[in-house]
Amino acid sequence: MRLCILFLALVSGSLLSLTPPAQAAKRSRGAHKAADSGYGEIPAFNWNLAANGYVELFKLHNTEIESAEPNRFFPATVAFALGRIDEGGHFLMLKCSSPVNCGAQRDTLEDRIVYATLLAVVRTKAPKARLFNQRTWELTGLGEKYMEILRKRYPDLPARLGRLVGASLR
Repeated sequence: MRLCILFLALVSGSLLSLTPPAQAAKRSRGAHKAADSGYGEIPAFNWNLAANGYVELFKLHNTEIESAEPNRFFPATVAFALGRIDEGGHFLMLKCSSPVNCGAQRDTLEDRIVYATLLAVVRTKAPKARLFNQRTWELTGLGEKYMEILRKRYPDLPARLGRLVGASLR
């Protein structure tokens, strides 16, 4: 009987001693993966919570576009929010004095509002004022770097943002 108890104690002790290295290996792989995806600059976050914040902040930014003064985002332009996504896939309208580059400026402004809203709701080590211009929503170099980190972390980021913009405009 004592031999059986001794055998069980040795076997269970050896099994328990094998568990910590396996857990440590899992942690080191996770830490390495997190370091590759810019974990130092943008800590891990709950995407669902960020998505809810994104929808609310995007609605506020959309309202802000409606009340923006002329020339705020680009010279000789006035921006309008459509309140929906049109058949061309746009949610903003820009009135320009020169129609040559008006479409490109609209696309640029749409990108700015989408990316600035995302950077505003995601936790970052850097202050938001260092990531994008608070008035024009133009991304800074650091903001562009953070967007690259998020694109690597979430390869389907454009699709996710498209769904969030669509949800914001419903």
